Amino acid sequence: MNSHAAPDLSWILDELVSAPGARHAVLLSADGLATAGSAGVDRDMADRVSAIASGMQSLSRSGAGFVSDDETPWQQTMVSYKDGFLFVIAAAEGSFLVASAGASVDVGAFSYQMAKTVERLGDELAVAPRQPQTERA
Repeated sequence: MNSHAAPDLSWILDELVSAPGARHAVLLSADGLATAGSAGVDRDMADRVSAIASGMQSLSRSGAGFVSDDETPWQQTMVSYKDGFLFVIAAAEGSFLVASAGASVDVGAFSYQMAKTVERLGDELAVAPRQPQTERA
């Protein structure tokens, strides 16, 4: 799954999901649009996961006041399921990285690998906010 609007970053997502226990990865914009996906992620899956992850990070940000009296930025959300995990992390300005892994994954190591993936790509992950389209006459 590749986006025409962004550079092809699927190679690094494929590299991320080559970790033991990893399954899928999707890069998305802050407004919930998939911009890249690892092998095996089709457009429907990427769109569905992007909508889920966008909502998860938004809700997670709202919990900051429960964690600290000071303003504290959201960094990562992890949801645990019987058969695995779903991770969402801040990637760059205007983007997020979401990944899934099976129950056997080393959660700490995989979270670290996600952070290193984001660090390696840096500003290439940034997604500019969408501009409203003007009507054509």
